[in-house]
Amino acid sequence: MYSPELARPFAPHRQRTYVWLLSIVGAVFVFMTIAEATGLLPPTRTVDVAANVIFGVPVIVLPLILFWKARGEQRSRLALAAELTLIYVPLTIGSQLTYELPFLIGHPFHLWEPTSDPGWRWLWWQYGLADTRYRSDNNWIFGLEFGAVVVGLVLGVVWLRLLRKDLPDESRIKCLWLTFFGITVLLAGTVVYYVSEIRALFGDVEQGAYGLWFKFVGENVPYMILPFFVLYAIYLQVDFLTRRAGAQAGSAAASAATPRPAEPLPA
Repeated sequence: MYSPELARPFAPHRQRTYVWLLSIVGAVFVFMTIAEATGLLPPTRTVDVAANVIFGVPVIVLPLILFWKARGEQRSRLALAAELTLIYVPLTIGSQLTYELPFLIGHPFHLWEPTSDPGWRWLWWQYGLADTRYRSDNNWIFGLEFGAVVVGLVLGVVWLRLLRKDLPDESRIKCLWLTFFGITVLLAGTVVYYVSEIRALFGDVEQGAYGLWFKFVGENVPYMILPFFVLYAIYLQVDFLTRRAGAQAGSAAASAATPRPAEPLPA
C-alpha cells in the first residue's frame, strides 16, 4: 500500500513560501562568500551580525509557516507531522553540508586558523571568532562534525525517498526509522557540544555577549528544540503506518482462513 498524502502534505502557498525562504538564504550564502572573497564587503562586526540574522531566519520562521492554513483548508495531525518532517530534514541537511562539510574538508589543511583576512573562508571563520574550538587545531570538534556530515548524507538519501508518492508503506516506515535515528544522533551531538563547553565554563567562547548569546546559544539552541517535535512527528507517522499494515495483514489472514463453501457434487 502507498501513502502519497505523506509524501506531498504541502499546501501550494506554504510550499512556495518554503522555496522562497530557503532560496533567499542560499542566495545570501553565495553572495557573502563571493563578496568577502573579492573584498566587496569587509569582515566587520556589522556584516557579521547582518548575515547571521538572515541565516537564522529559517529556523525561527519555520513554525509560523507550518501553521499557516489556507481558507477552508482541513489538515489532520498526521499531515502536519509529515510536513514538519519533510521540511526540517532538508533544513538540517543544509546545515551539515554547507557548514560542517567545508569545515571538515578544510580542517586538515589548516584553513580555519586565526586571520584578519579570511576571504572566501569568511562564513566558517566568523563562527570561529565566537567559538574558538572551530579552528584547525581542535580534533574533538573535527570528530563531532565528521559524524554530523555522515548523518547528513544519509538523511539526504532518505529524504529523497520519502518524497516519492509511490514509496510502499513498508519502505516508508524503514525510511522514517532511519530519519528518527539520524536526527537523534545529531541531537545527541548538539547536547555534547553544549555540555562540553559548559564544563569548560565557556572558556572557548569569545566576542563577549554577542558571541555567547547570539552565536553560541541563538544559532544552535533551535536545533535542540525543534528535533523533539520532529521526532514526535515521525513517531505519529510510524505508528499510523504500522497499525494500518497490521490491520491489513490481519484482514488478509482472516480472509485466507475463512473456509470456502463446498462445491456441489455432480449429479
